Amino acid sequence: MLRPTLLALTMSCAMTSIGYAQMNSAQPATPPAAGQNTAATEPAKTTTPPASNVPMSEPVITLKGACAPKNGVAPKGCVSSLTRQQFEELTGALQPADKGPVPPEVRRRFATQYAKLLTLSDAARELGLENDPKVQQIFTFARNQILAEALNQHYVAEYSHPTDQQIQEYYDQNKKKYVEATLQRIIIPMQQATNDKPKPDQATQKALADKMRERWVAGEDPTKLEKEAMDSSEVKTSPPDVNVGARRPGSLPEAHEAVFDMKTGDISPVYSDPAAFYIYKIVSVREVPLSEVKSSISQTLQRQMFTDKLAQVQGSVTPVLNDAYFGPDVPPTMPQTVIRPQRPGGPGAGPGMAPGMGPGGAPPPPPPPANSGSSPQ
Repeated sequence: MLRPTLLALTMSCAMTSIGYAQMNSAQPATPPAAGQNTAATEPAKTTTPPASNVPMSEPVITLKGACAPKNGVAPKGCVSSLTRQQFEELTGALQPADKGPVPPEVRRRFATQYAKLLTLSDAARELGLENDPKVQQIFTFARNQILAEALNQHYVAEYSHPTDQQIQEYYDQNKKKYVEATLQRIIIPMQQATNDKPKPDQATQKALADKMRERWVAGEDPTKLEKEAMDSSEVKTSPPDVNVGARRPGSLPEAHEAVFDMKTGDISPVYSDPAAFYIYKIVSVREVPLSEVKSSISQTLQRQMFTDKLAQVQGSVTPVLNDAYFGPDVPPTMPQTVIRPQRPGGPGAGPGMAPGMGPGGAPPPPPPPANSGSSPQ
């Protein structure tokens, strides 16, 4: 009898099929050659009717002959089936919610693989393999891994919608992060040795940068000073634009972050690195309103609450390993991986399964996506 059991093998099969289909759909079509008749080369397009046309109680997968044999003989005409409701409950559990509905072509491919999987698993049960001690150990491992992944998803969902009060409190506690300064900057490249003259020492070059700063404070045009700095360093490229634009804390090198503590009109001390000297001027300063950063703060809080909760759960237990058995703790030289149970026949033996993936081999879902803006929260 068909049963929509949440098997780790099925998860691997489903994820492989979905990933394969998405990868193929992302590849651009090859344009036809010049003068080629596209109507003759393009395959006929078929239209898949809406799945909603099929009643929820109607079978969508039927296995003929899928009945346990009696006295070694399978009953004739035996049929078992899976309804649309049962099938969609299964795919709904396997497909992450943020991926949207399963495309029709992926749905059909998965149904084909799932039917094969059920046939093979029923054959294994007839041989009593589900009671094999090794298989039982794999069941236990896969079950625990799936539960850990379910917990992960549970916390992602639980912390996916910070309240307006939490967002306001974070904004109030981190006002310094939401100061936006419009900047100008002069870059003075380090002078290099040439065939005609040696490289000036650090003190000499710093004195030149300090003089540039004094002239800027006195009111000289920063664009003119930038060009002079490039010429004195014998840099042949065009001078960079002195107008940096609006920046927030976290968008400059860490050693330059003190710029955001200055006031409008202030000119910074000279900063340096092995390549150049840098001088900034604060053109204007504004406090970024909450309305502009509410979304990014929400994402920051999602990650923070998710990470804190997992740390709390994991921190409640202290694993202690027997060094006499495992050996001393040595820093890993390669990325750490979890030992995954091996399928009989080696990687890739199962139908529709990703190479090297054992039961429960799907990685845990990631925390909410990081903020993609230029200013870290």
